[in-house]
Amino acid sequence: MTQPGKPVILGIDEDRATQAAIARAFNEAGVFYRFITDRKKLHGGLSQLKPDLLLVFGELSSDFSIHVLDTLAQDVTWAARPVMVVCRDTADAPFVSGLRTGVVALLAAPFEPQHVAVVKAVWDELPSRPGSVSGGGDPKTLGRLIDHIRRTRRTGVLATDPRTPNEGRATFTLGKLERARFLAAHAQDALKAMLSQPRTQWSFSEMAGSHGEGAGVVIEVGEITTGETELTGVVVVGQEVEQPPDEPLAFEVPVTLSPAPQPAPPAAPPSDQGPARLLLVDDDAAILQMFSRLFTKHGFEVATAADGQLGVEAALSRDFDVVLADLNMPHLDGWGMLRALRDDFRTRELPIAFISAHDDYRESLRALDAGAQAYLSKGVKLDAIVCQTRKLLEPRNQVLAQLEIGQPFPLPLHAVGPQWFLRQLAQRHLGGTLMARDGWASYQLYFSPDGTCLHASATAGKFTAEGERALNAFIASKAAEGDFLPGPIPAVVKNLFLSTEVMIERAASTLNENERRMREGLMLAATQIDVNAALYAVYQQVGPKGWLETARLICEEKLPPREVIAHIDISPIEVEETMKDLIRRGVVTLKRA
Repeated sequence: MTQPGKPVILGIDEDRATQAAIARAFNEAGVFYRFITDRKKLHGGLSQLKPDLLLVFGELSSDFSIHVLDTLAQDVTWAARPVMVVCRDTADAPFVSGLRTGVVALLAAPFEPQHVAVVKAVWDELPSRPGSVSGGGDPKTLGRLIDHIRRTRRTGVLATDPRTPNEGRATFTLGKLERARFLAAHAQDALKAMLSQPRTQWSFSEMAGSHGEGAGVVIEVGEITTGETELTGVVVVGQEVEQPPDEPLAFEVPVTLSPAPQPAPPAAPPSDQGPARLLLVDDDAAILQMFSRLFTKHGFEVATAADGQLGVEAALSRDFDVVLADLNMPHLDGWGMLRALRDDFRTRELPIAFISAHDDYRESLRALDAGAQAYLSKGVKLDAIVCQTRKLLEPRNQVLAQLEIGQPFPLPLHAVGPQWFLRQLAQRHLGGTLMARDGWASYQLYFSPDGTCLHASATAGKFTAEGERALNAFIASKAAEGDFLPGPIPAVVKNLFLSTEVMIERAASTLNENERRMREGLMLAATQIDVNAALYAVYQQVGPKGWLETARLICEEKLPPREVIAHIDISPIEVEETMKDLIRRGVVTLKRA
């Protein structure tokens, strides 16, 4: 179990001679550290050690460092892991100082014993970072930032001279420019125009998969084939990375290192879990039959649907662990199905992967940005599709294993879902305390020994909600993290009185009704916008960076949603999502005259 200030660290260094002393320094500080010196063993080291943090030794622009970052970017399990790079050129340090995922710190080489304290300090600081960086400079500085985004495979939005008539915006996915806008220019022309300014203020906000609940990772697996075979390679945005053969131990333990306690491996998921429940959605009967046999053979319980509308109906009528859907279908295609499932609080936590006969890079990016967790090709090796589908289940399986151990543990609510976790406590009759937080509020939930939530509260700035209002806010939270402490709870005033399942159903119904009213009525017909100034001040500090300009136009300029689109280059869907977020948090109230 990871302790605060003491992450499990995997060092990645091609210079084996220096690693024994580095490992000893971490070990003496009580930090569990192992290392690999062969880049081909990176997959093995990750899967065996399951590190919280990676320490890469090499220049950021080196082939070795880029190989490591590419390898991490390919996998939903590791794409958001923080990475610290030990290098001689630390000029890019200002570009990572506020980020929480990917490269989060550059440490000056050579590594010294005092670096251990720096690593621990940065690790402790990560949860409070805003997920963005900002600064100013000449074209050379901005050019270096853009080069840094490309080299470190960043996903996020770069804004220059934000909130001014001269604002420019560029969106990058895995370091590649996806779209850009500056005055009348677009794409590469816009980026060149942004770089032509003599001096500019800039900000970069990482996505890290939080937008639309997607993973921010493009997964394209294996080689084109029609038969089942072993997974021999992984392809990420056109670059192949070797998958090493199984080894007894991928990472290294020098003989001079005094033994550190090995973190307890996660226990296997409880035996009463049964097979993973998979919903396959495709209009091709032959494909459904082939994949049904494949996944059944690999231990899944499989249900099928012949189009997106039937897929939505199936997801609402039964509990599934994961959905694998085609993009191009009649009646309701994959995009429509995804939107319907993400818009409904009853299904918004359901892991969804798209599978398509078209190997379209832009389509895969759109799928992830819209809220899918993965994008796979029908032409890849079939066992590889099963392997990547299993990876979508890993976050929940790891939490179940931690619940079996019965000790406090950090809880990635954004990866498993608040509703799902509440149900697990109820089903397993587990009591304890959950302290959670996202960019907007902090949440405190207390559970009786039978797993029923007795008390809930939520705090945003000076505002506090209790009981069902707090529970609803918790269920609606995004990008939340937390800590669960099993066992006895302190004396609290009971403010929840229903069973867990009933409270979840009531919350989903209330939240769905609120969003329906916004969408069907006030979103278009509102003539008056009332803004809670205190909550808007909080939103300016902690709200999603990509939505702040839209929020400013709504809250400060008092523009109705339909007029916001005419002022900035943004889609109607993004305006709607921003408005829903503002209303959900109580920042804005819409009224008709």
